[in-house]
Amino acid sequence: MTRRIVSVSGPPGAGKSTLVQGLAREMGGTVVAYDDFEVITSWPSEKVMAWLDDGAPFDKVIAPRLRDYLEAQSGLIFFETPFGKPCPDTGGMITTSIWLECPDDVALARKIGALAAHNQGNEAFSAMILGWLQAYEAFTRRALAVQREKVKPTADFEVFAEKSASAVLSSTILHLNRYE
Repeated sequence: MTRRIVSVSGPPGAGKSTLVQGLAREMGGTVVAYDDFEVITSWPSEKVMAWLDDGAPFDKVIAPRLRDYLEAQSGLIFFETPFGKPCPDTGGMITTSIWLECPDDVALARKIGALAAHNQGNEAFSAMILGWLQAYEAFTRRALAVQREKVKPTADFEVFAEKSASAVLSSTILHLNRYE
């Protein structure tokens, strides 16, 4: 069976996870999340800042075993990835790439809401939120700018993610059907 990889990229909180899950449910297929393989979030902040200062070269954030995992898949794959086609390790495997455009303030509010929903009753929740917000100020904003500069222009199409999840899903399916 042939493999078709549809990547979904955008800022944290844009709705990538929601969209890929909806696409897999509505169109059939498998979901692969870059986050299940990535290592950059384990880096100390100094290393992240140095990576950003160096121009954020995507070849420095290769996710171990991700390419092999994607190569072992067949059929329709919805790939949630911050790096899309410009990623030197997996970008060449992508058949169709989608950029989820979402205002940074909306994406940030959604991300905080998702963190809150997953951590209700957890005493460390406020520390985690505070840490995420400090990381946002320190380097996430810069990383988002790099992402918009390097990944967004390579997308086959863009979906405005400020709409409801169901509207984003419907719009994306219409676009994908044009790329078959």
